[in-house]
Parts: sequence; structure tokens; C-alpha cells
Amino acid sequence: MRIGDYLISKGKLTDSQLKDTLLVQSINGEKLGDILVESGYVNDVDIIDYLVQDSGKEFFQELCGLCINKNENERLGFSFLYSIPAIILTRGDDNYIVCSEITEDLSEKMAFDENLAGFKIGLSTKRKIYGALNSTFISKSGSSEKDILDEAIDSALLKGSPNLRIKRSESFYAVIMDTDARQETIRVLSMESGQRIINIIAAHCQATLKKGEGLDAKFIFVSNFYKGVKVDIRVAFLPISSKLDKELALFEAVLRIHGLNKVIDFKYIGFSDRKAELLKKAYIYPDGLIISTGPTGSGKTTTFYAMLKLLSQKKKSIITIEDPVEIELRESNITQMNISDNFGYEEAIRVMLRSEPGIMMVGEIRDETTAKYALIAAETGHLVLTTLHANCSLAIFNRFKSLNVDLLQLFSLLRFVTAQRLYTPLCFSCKKEISFEKLPPLYRNAMKERFESGIDMLSSASYDFIKSDKVLGLDSVYVGGKSNCVDCGGTGYAKRKPIIEIAEFNDAVKEEIYKDSAVLFNHSKLEEILLNLSGFESLKIQAFQKLINGEIDPETYFNLSN
Repeated sequence: MRIGDYLISKGKLTDSQLKDTLLVQSINGEKLGDILVESGYVNDVDIIDYLVQDSGKEFFQELCGLCINKNENERLGFSFLYSIPAIILTRGDDNYIVCSEITEDLSEKMAFDENLAGFKIGLSTKRKIYGALNSTFISKSGSSEKDILDEAIDSALLKGSPNLRIKRSESFYAVIMDTDARQETIRVLSMESGQRIINIIAAHCQATLKKGEGLDAKFIFVSNFYKGVKVDIRVAFLPISSKLDKELALFEAVLRIHGLNKVIDFKYIGFSDRKAELLKKAYIYPDGLIISTGPTGSGKTTTFYAMLKLLSQKKKSIITIEDPVEIELRESNITQMNISDNFGYEEAIRVMLRSEPGIMMVGEIRDETTAKYALIAAETGHLVLTTLHANCSLAIFNRFKSLNVDLLQLFSLLRFVTAQRLYTPLCFSCKKEISFEKLPPLYRNAMKERFESGIDMLSSASYDFIKSDKVLGLDSVYVGGKSNCVDCGGTGYAKRKPIIEIAEFNDAVKEEIYKDSAVLFNHSKLEEILLNLSGFESLKIQAFQKLINGEIDPETYFNLSN
């Protein structure tokens, strides 16, 4: 029985009220139960009553008197908080995840994560769950908000975390750190403390926050842990709505940390010997264009710095334009320019060209002018390294077309294009094999569909691994294992690694594409040419190979192959 029909049958709702609510839902897309509660037609207990009847799960009227293990909640519970309110507790001999609703996301976590295998699911209202979380986790220490922020940034630096997030739930803020295997909640704060920390960050950035407006800003953090070392912090302020006070200007913040990375070589970064050798080809090119694509935080910059360190051995003058300089290079023939509000990419690239460097790195192509200057530089005897926002290495042509760039000119200058991601492999010590049929239907059906749709191309001679009995049967996959594993600390995952596709536009590839330049916009045909003439391996193919080899789980596979 649907929730509306159930509430009408219990005398909690009228037909006209349900019709009004369905109309509102068709406009704003919110959940029907949330709209009913917000409209005052029913209360949250009525919604939970329906969920209990529908699912057969137990209803928890009170939570605060039960055993709530703080460490267990920090280890597991906070992974649910921002999709659904949830708390982990013990009653008698049973462990429960008590939540306000049972979502597909929760069901998938329960199916994949062995750490959750011994837990039962219980239901309670959002109000009860947030009340229990508040009484258990809200920081009551005497530390000032500034001290809390400084300690959080230093903790992120210590663990090598690229991002720190000040994230808000309905009734508290959490300080969350991105780590190799997962997000780690390092502090939970009252609403007032969380808002004060957001304001402190804004003051550091000399930024004024306006209701409903996002903002990018930056500030320099002086590390206590690293004894006065200055670190660049980029901040994205995200405006959020408040159901409790619609006039209140509330924000979350994402702090991206730069400056303490080390320049290392391709092999140490984690690339295979073959991929490292392809990247080292940059050394033999006197001019041309090398482009890297990928999302923020995918390791593009680290790879480019390793390439610059290699190229510095040519003893040519190297100039970079960056926003900001993420790693200070010590080589005497490298000059690094920082972009500022008064010195943008367009002006910086003109200054760079007048300085006649042999090698240039343009941090990012953001607009038509920067794109055209980069092409001019590559065409006039410079080797140019740059990044571009595109979904994959073969999508750059559509992206440059939108910037009004001459595509044949671009194509003639290309040396190679890369697309890079970071992924978390399964822990080798505790991963476990499960039957393919035991996967949640969402993953099982999507994987079958993707495999069947691409089987013709994948069955080419270059992809012999696809023809193995194991792949053709696809009868099992691997997922994370033991919660007490000493090697991974119970996360089920090992340290993050890079994965990269490299589209090398060598002479043979260019000769074939010049026959019909329209192939630049046909990804499947372009991929086939690159595969046959330069050994191209797409991220999708590499991800599938890692899945069948047991290196990654299905969730990581879909993240990489999409």
C-alpha cells in the first residue's frame, strides 16, 4: 500500500490533502512524506508508522536511554548521515542501525560492507535520531572555534588529505576529512560553532558571504604542525537552504589544501612501466601540445609536476602559469608564475610568450583567449602542457569546438592527451569473493547491460583478457572484507592509486584521421584507431580489467568507467 493510501485509511489524511501534496511534489520533487510533515498534515511518527508496517522493521520510540557507542558511530555511522539520518546503538545482544527511512543506498551498503553484516535495521524519527546524535557527539570542549579549525587543517596536512569539509546536517555541523579510503569525521559541532567556523574562514579569505550566493576564495594558512610553513588553502563556500529559518544565510565550506606535495617520478606515483614510458615520451618532443583532463583532485597536477621535473633535464627555460602554485619546484631553469585577481591567464600567457621559454605549462584552459594563445605557443616552437575540463581524453575536441578553436590546427599540434582518476583498490589481505548474483539488482543489471553493449569492440585481439572463461561467465566479483583487518584498519580498502588513459596522437594515428576528420567526434571510431595504432587503453577498459582481477569492487568500477 502506498503511503498516501495508508495515511488516508488510518484517518490521518484526506483525499484533497493528498492531491494538494502530490501537486507540490510534482513541482519541487521532494519526498512525499517530507512534504506532508512540512505542511502539517501529519507528523513524523505517522510516517515512521507507515515505514514500520511496510518494512516489518522495529520502531524505536526512545533512543537516548540506549547504549550508543561513540567510537562505533564515528567508524561507521557517519557514512550514512548525509544521505539519511542514522545512529548506531546496542540493545541487549543486538546491534542496530536506526534510521529515518530505508533507502536504496543503505540497502547497497548493507549488502557490500561486511562491517555491517551483524547489524539489524531499526526505524525512528529524524527528530529522535538528531536528538541522540546531539547529546552524544556535539563537542563540549573548551577549544575556541579558531583552534578547532587550525587543528583540523593541521590534521589534514598530517594525513595528506587533499580536502577538508565543513558540512551541515539538520541540527549540527561536522568537520570531515577526505582520506585515501573514505571520508573521516574528525569533529562534530553545534550549529552555532559550525557557523562561527564558516565565518572565521570567510574572514581569513577577506570574503563577504551573501545569502544564496556561492563563492570561491583562498587564504594562506600558517601550519603549527609544520612549524610555520605556509600552505595555500582554496575555499568553495556553498550556500544551503534552511527549512527551520528560510531567512538565515547558511553555508558549507570545502577547503582544498595545496603546498605540501612532493614532486616524485611516474613509477613512484603508481603508474605501470608501460604508462610511465608513454609519459616519458614528453622528453623527446621539441614542441606541440600535451593535454591532461580529469576532475579536481584526480592527480593531474602531480603527474604534470613529475613531467616538468623530467623536462627540466633538457636545460631549456621552463615557465608555468598556475592558480595557485601547488608545488614549489627548485630547479634553476623553472620559473613559476601565480595567477591573481590583477594578473589573469590571458595577461600571464602574453608575458610568458615574450619571455621565450622552451617549455610552458598553462595551469588550465578556461576560455577562448587562453586556448588560442596556448595553440599559438605550441605552433611557434614551444612544448605546451595544459589541463582542460573534459570527461575523457577523447572529449577534448567537443570542448575545444565550444571555445571556437580551429580543430585541425589543434589536432596537428597534439602529442598526447591523458585522462586521469584516483581510485581506492580493495585491501589484498581481507577482500572476499561473492557470487555475481548476490550483487544488488542495480549493479547487476547495469553491469550486464554495459558488458553486453560493448562486447563486440572489446572482443578484438588487443583485448584477449575479455575472452577468458571467467569474464564471459562473469560469475563473481570481489568486495571489502574483515572489519578487524590490521592491514587496512577495517576499511576494506588500500591506499589510493592513479589510473590513466593516454591517447597518443603519433604519425600513424594522424595519417589515418586526416583521411576523415569527422572521426574526431565519433568516440568509438576514434578509440578503435587509437587502439590499433598506438595501443590506447580507455579508463573503462582498465577499470573492467581491474574488476575481473579482483582489484576493485563494483562501486569503484562504475565510478571509474562512467
